[in-house]
Amino acid sequence: MKVAIGGEDGLQVLREVLRTLPVAAALFDRDMRYLAHNEGWLPAHGEPAGRDLVGLMHYDVLPIRDEWREVHRRCLAGGTEDRGEDFFVRADGQREHLRWKVAPWRRPDGEIAGVIIYVERITEQVETQHRLAERESMISDLFDQSPVGLNLCSMEGLWIKSNPAFLDIIGYTQEEADGGLSYWQLTPRKYDADEMTQLEHLRTRRRYGPYEKEFIRKDGRLVPVRLNGFLVEREGKAYIWSLIEDLTTQRALEGRLEEERIKAIHASKLAMMGQMAASFAHEINNPLGIIDAFAFTLENAIAAHDAAHIDAAIAAIRDATARAGKIVHGLRKFARARDEVAQVQIATVVDDAMDLCRARIRTHGVQLEVAVETSASVRGHAIELSQVVVNLLNNAFDAVADAPSKWIRLSAVDRPDVVVILVEDSGSGVAADLDADVFRPFFTTKPVGAGTGLGLSISRSIVESHGGTLRLDRSVPHTRFLVELPR
Repeated sequence: MKVAIGGEDGLQVLREVLRTLPVAAALFDRDMRYLAHNEGWLPAHGEPAGRDLVGLMHYDVLPIRDEWREVHRRCLAGGTEDRGEDFFVRADGQREHLRWKVAPWRRPDGEIAGVIIYVERITEQVETQHRLAERESMISDLFDQSPVGLNLCSMEGLWIKSNPAFLDIIGYTQEEADGGLSYWQLTPRKYDADEMTQLEHLRTRRRYGPYEKEFIRKDGRLVPVRLNGFLVEREGKAYIWSLIEDLTTQRALEGRLEEERIKAIHASKLAMMGQMAASFAHEINNPLGIIDAFAFTLENAIAAHDAAHIDAAIAAIRDATARAGKIVHGLRKFARARDEVAQVQIATVVDDAMDLCRARIRTHGVQLEVAVETSASVRGHAIELSQVVVNLLNNAFDAVADAPSKWIRLSAVDRPDVVVILVEDSGSGVAADLDADVFRPFFTTKPVGAGTGLGLSISRSIVESHGGTLRLDRSVPHTRFLVELPR
């Protein structure tokens, strides 16, 4: 970045520009004395506004670490540096987080006359992210370290997620159990009548148990267990959370102490654990993608002194951070973080999604074709609908990343009574035998760690909450997902 300024008039113009920037900024000479700063400069550093710093030495005004002084020296030598997240400690001991950029400014003859520093205070965002990480870690620890078996399954009995204590009870590995075994496979048929009673309790009371039965372990042994469970719902579909106690030790005691029998042991037992969060896998890739995309946009906008796009990027980052928090807190209903219901133009939804994805797609050599041939509106939540399109575009990008021909087509067209959004890519396609799985929660074809398996499931729930449908379109040779929304 090169900024050339000539004479006092040029400095005055730059001072006026600094005052209009929505981010904190200050202009310094080669001795790091203030030549100008805007009203946001001191508040960005945790100090009250209103103080005039012109003529003062930067290092006498704010706590400047030695490494920052080195940055200043390198930039006074012609470099430009930035950092997406940094911190300093105020005089009162409070830590403030910020992002910054330092660039030289030059006289018309090319000589470096000082530096310009841009700063954005991000303490609230960083603290929010830390709180979210702590809560996610706490929930994960509760799940993994619980001495009681925990299991999430569908109403059909397919096991979706199991904790180590439950896997110890049944003797299977995580890979063998989750997504591969069902409740009914490991339940002896003699319990069928009792099972129907518990299912009826689920439908009428939304919970079942305490209920004692046996599971068939992988080695064929029968394990006595006690179950309690309750219903949870996602995208209008019911699932069952079960708490499973291994009664093997208890049954052994009962055998040795027949006189005491099961009632004495039952009396010493308390119901364990109330309702827990319905999911321990969190779908925040999209809000993080939004934050990353708009951070990139913000960096470019700051460099270009583009105030409008700076405001928009900051607002989008804050919205995405807030939405990430809502996803973590509300994942039991698959991220129903919403803006207000309004008439939403599909063209705007597509534009918003493209703003988030365009740079990532095109900078990786992927040809992107966009055709919006509708002016239709739908009634709903703009943020959620944009999230659907972002999900589909990101999936398409991942699908074509290693393809010999890399292209993605995004279109929006009118059809009778509905508006259709189509996302098609040149990837290898979805295998025919996976049609029933692609929208199932926690299912993913991506490598371990590359996806949560919740994106399509959440997208479908969003579309269906708007009265529409999301499906895999097999009428074309490539992978195409089709969204239909009532106009």
